[in-house]
Amino acid sequence: MSVKFSRCLVVKGIEILGALLLLVTTSVIASAYDVNEKISINSTLTGVYQYGDYDVKGVDNKDGGAVVLDLGANYHPSNTDEFQVLLSFAAGNGLNKNNPFSLVPYADDLEDDLKDINGRNRDYLLEAWYKHTFKFSEKVSLGITGGIIDATRYIDDNNFANCETSQFMNQIFVNNKNVNLPSYDIGGVAELNVSNLSIRGLMMNTENEDRNYDYYALQLGYAIETPMGKGNYRLYGFTTSKSFENWDRTGKENLQGFGISADQQLSSIIGVFARLDWQNDAAVIDHQTAYSGGININGKLWGRENDEIGIGYAYLNGADNSNIDSTNAFETYAKFKISQFNDISFDIQYIDDNLKHDEDRKGFIYGVRVNAYF
Repeated sequence: MSVKFSRCLVVKGIEILGALLLLVTTSVIASAYDVNEKISINSTLTGVYQYGDYDVKGVDNKDGGAVVLDLGANYHPSNTDEFQVLLSFAAGNGLNKNNPFSLVPYADDLEDDLKDINGRNRDYLLEAWYKHTFKFSEKVSLGITGGIIDATRYIDDNNFANCETSQFMNQIFVNNKNVNLPSYDIGGVAELNVSNLSIRGLMMNTENEDRNYDYYALQLGYAIETPMGKGNYRLYGFTTSKSFENWDRTGKENLQGFGISADQQLSSIIGVFARLDWQNDAAVIDHQTAYSGGININGKLWGRENDEIGIGYAYLNGADNSNIDSTNAFETYAKFKISQFNDISFDIQYIDDNLKHDEDRKGFIYGVRVNAYF
């Protein structure tokens, strides 16, 4: 470990400790609450610091941080109706801006992401939707949701690898990168639940890089109870309208592919997860296939059931015409509960982009994340 890196960790550690004390103090004087039996309000304040120790030609080591405040309000006038609004405010972009790798080291929406969201001339408002549920019997229901939605709520979900504020930080362990899930735009979802079987159909219209397109996805899910514990297995496919350039820049193609997301408890302490995905490479893309998996270790192992450790590994194959041959990613985090309102996570990532025509890019990213829940 270099002297420069050690000094940086010490200085930043003092800054993070100060932020941690602030979050703890704030959480003591504020608390989560229901306004009444029909309205609830919740918020999460997250502080993140990351240091990139890069082995990339022409790129110096960097550090960066961000603070994100998420505010949510839910109105449920009846057992079958629900309104949800989610706002987010952020200061800082962490290491995401000018990131030298093909994978984003922190998957949350940061300062630049929350301005002119999807080119819609809208800031800070992430979700605003209404859901009505038709309950046909105790085990059969159909939910219909419409408004400004986030596709990651419904497709490629996973109990052990799906939340950047409480689990893994790198995007590859939050959602399958190749599924190209859109967020925070107009769309609708139909969710049919029949006992342990679920079927979700989603469609959205969104903009990305000055490109307007339609996105469609269908997911089949099955939940099981075993002597070891609960398990969830999901198979999904997606397609878009023909709005993406082909490799010759002579026409437009659609993005399409499929994926699997699974999580299984092996005991009250150990859980495992796995994902795989494939997408067509007719349009310009970085990776065509991705495989990831890992382990979740509950703090019951050391007598603290609200703590946890996550370990994940991912391998991605580059598309035939992409400059990326393959990408390896490793991440591990340890999260410790401080109080009813606070937790802190320590995180290490390693990313290795093997390139076809340029020097490989690799490096470690060290991170600390502090949450306060209200």
